[in-house]
Amino acid sequence: MQLHIIMADEDRERLGAPDPLVYDRGRFLVSEATALYKVAGMTRKDMHEAYDNGNPEGRKAIMWLSLRRAGVDVRYSELDFDLLRWALIDPNPPQPPADGGKDPDDEGNSGALPSEGPTPQP
Repeated sequence: MQLHIIMADEDRERLGAPDPLVYDRGRFLVSEATALYKVAGMTRKDMHEAYDNGNPEGRKAIMWLSLRRAGVDVRYSELDFDLLRWALIDPNPPQPPADGGKDPDDEGNSGALPSEGPTPQP
């Protein structure tokens, strides 16, 4: 799944990052795993857990890896950017079906039989 990194224009220009900067969660080369472990002491799982838990190191690792993939050479230890203007988004979020997901053959009933009056009480 390819995600886009949204960042401040100033950060993008200073780093020389493409627009959009893409992070592909479905790709992780051995060279990337080795480099990430060397510079951040993180595995891919660590990086994603840190991101999911709001740890800024997770965001930094994703940003660094994405920059590296885009051919932008920046040292991990020197990478700095505005966290308040940074987001990882799905550019193509799943959309609900136009018909609301209804089966065209469904006439709207639940399959229950119509009531023939009040249910007798014992």
